[in-house]
Amino acid sequence: MIRNLFLGLSLIVGLSLSAQKSEILPADPAFIAKYANFDFKGNFSAAISEDDTKNYFILDFSKFTTRFERVYFMNLSFSSDEIVNIDSDIAKDRICFMAYKKYKADDVSKIFDEIKTKVTLVASSWSEDKKAQWLSVNDKYK
Repeated sequence: MIRNLFLGLSLIVGLSLSAQKSEILPADPAFIAKYANFDFKGNFSAAISEDDTKNYFILDFSKFTTRFERVYFMNLSFSSDEIVNIDSDIAKDRICFMAYKKYKADDVSKIFDEIKTKVTLVASSWSEDKKAQWLSVNDKYK
């Protein structure tokens, strides 16, 4: 009886752990190396993987040359219900997001492009002082 209970609990724990595993591990050096030279084919984002419920995307953060642009992008991304950041290391040139499959991958890529366009517009129109002030309040990646 105790042995059956133990085996049942072991099975439940094992299934729970395997369900939590993800092939998208942005902090893993092997993952970083795999996508270090990823060819975006001129795009800002690309779908790289999927599971039963989600699509995973990689973004070309090398397009942003300043910390302001990277932080501003992340700040704007939080206002979108369709995308979820799964990679908080904004110092990297590749960063990962996910979106539920109820949103088409092409539509999600358009969201990334729209946010990038907003970032570029603000970065080119704001003064360096205004950007520094904004960063002092909004930079959560210190």
